[in-house]
Amino acid sequence: MTDAPLVSAMFSFVSVFYGLLVPLMTALTLAVVFIASMLHPGAKPYGVGSAVFHYVMQGLGILLMTTGALPTITSVLAGVELTGATYFTLLLVFAAGGVLFLWHDNTVRTVDSASRAVPGAIFLYTIKIIGYLIIILWSLSVITIVVGGTAAEAGWWIMPLVMIVYGSLLSLCTHSGSTDPHLSVFKSISMNQRSASPSAKKPVKKAAVKKRKR
Repeated sequence: MTDAPLVSAMFSFVSVFYGLLVPLMTALTLAVVFIASMLHPGAKPYGVGSAVFHYVMQGLGILLMTTGALPTITSVLAGVELTGATYFTLLLVFAAGGVLFLWHDNTVRTVDSASRAVPGAIFLYTIKIIGYLIIILWSLSVITIVVGGTAAEAGWWIMPLVMIVYGSLLSLCTHSGSTDPHLSVFKSISMNQRSASPSAKKPVKKAAVKKRKR
């Protein structure tokens, strides 16, 4: 009888709805990415799948690093002292995210450039959009607080400042120069990677030597 509330909660309408909706939306998103990626000349299905997997894992690594870094920086600037166990846990989360990101960033380079072109572009501009949204929304929040005069608490500026710097960092890390698309910090997610194949050399035609008639 004690398991009845747990079973009813697992099979409630909301749980079943999200339990079906999330996998369906995930499958639909992957299908759209696969279709768009296969339109690129030279793309291979298994290469596209491998690239999508590695970029999703890189996104998870960025999320873990964010989870470990933002609370630590905010607490230090606000003068809130956390326990040693909390700092150690946040450090482990940040380190796990960094290792995960660097590992898959290095592994995705083994995938051919045609297969990873579209997933890499989607990943790059998703991070760029998130960075700009963070900057815009938190800047508007600061302006609203200053104009409305609602900044009553001391240290109210700490969280907006941290988030604006974080958004700026995301935007700068995904910035690519106009002349060289490899200037992004995330070098493996640039869209147009130059092929390493050397240019074909034109055969040198030897001029025919005319013999003089005696």
